[in-house]
Amino acid sequence: MPEKKALDTRIYVLDTNILLHEPLAFLSFKEHDVVVPMTVLEELDYIKDSKKDVARDARVSIRAMEDLLHDATPEQLMEGVTMQGIGVGETAPTGSLSIFVDHALPADQHVFTSDENDNRIINTALHLQAQYHPRQVTLVTKDINMRLKAKGAGLAHVEDYRTDQLVSDIKYLSKGFHRFNGDFWNEVTAVDSRTEGRDTIHTLAREVLPEAYVNEYLLDDTEHFAGLVESVSEKEIDVLDLGYERLMGRRAWGITPKNIGQAMAFHSLLDPHIDLVILTGPAGSGKTGITASFFSIFVQTYLRALYLLGLLCSYFTLNRIIFSLTATR
Repeated sequence: MPEKKALDTRIYVLDTNILLHEPLAFLSFKEHDVVVPMTVLEELDYIKDSKKDVARDARVSIRAMEDLLHDATPEQLMEGVTMQGIGVGETAPTGSLSIFVDHALPADQHVFTSDENDNRIINTALHLQAQYHPRQVTLVTKDINMRLKAKGAGLAHVEDYRTDQLVSDIKYLSKGFHRFNGDFWNEVTAVDSRTEGRDTIHTLAREVLPEAYVNEYLLDDTEHFAGLVESVSEKEIDVLDLGYERLMGRRAWGITPKNIGQAMAFHSLLDPHIDLVILTGPAGSGKTGITASFFSIFVQTYLRALYLLGLLCSYFTLNRIIFSLTATR
């Protein structure tokens, strides 16, 4: 168990999904102490030998912890091994890493009596909270239900893992679109429209949207207009007229968008002029489903093209051989 330290340092108990999400997550807590329950190590050991995609992450995490703890005695493992000297800079860890043998926790100290892995991890955090009070003990997990259970069981501090968020305040990230109140065309006093092939481009005064940037989608409350900023100059912006219904009617390999957010994602992913698309949104908004479907279909199409190309090469090679044999007769 962690050594007694000043109250301004905290103890973080890590759930298995944190180390699968980021294998070196235990190094991200600066001066604070990190506790990994034995149950977490058992889950990592089980996952590392599986055929799941996260098996590699489990192996990386286990190997990194073993590199830190391999010279420690059993007593030191439970008391905590310092992480000082690993990494440089302000974010380098200076706290300790310890292994908590949750199987040895007396039954009378179990808040949850059922022998489930999540319950054992929560019991560990509750035990450490009682033992190290008033020092803060925090359970870190990406499992929403587990966070609710821990809170309900009396754990004062439960967190999601946010260290991997590269932007410190996500609200300042661009949404990728701008919605006008009311009708978009009521905001426009002058417009120069032209046709390029099947596309209609509107050139507007920059004052309509001073903060406009290339590839920003434009919507309004009427759900009739939808556009995409194609270029921005000092005084003007060019907007590609997409049309709300046409944007919502976009299909790709039988996949159709359920809302305007997904429709904009479809359009961006299918636009050959856009090299990188970043999707943000709450759970269930379709980020993973859309990208996974597109990637899977792309790979299948690519492999099918390679297969057909191989058949064509074989066909032409065979024809060349037959022609050569015929010519020699």
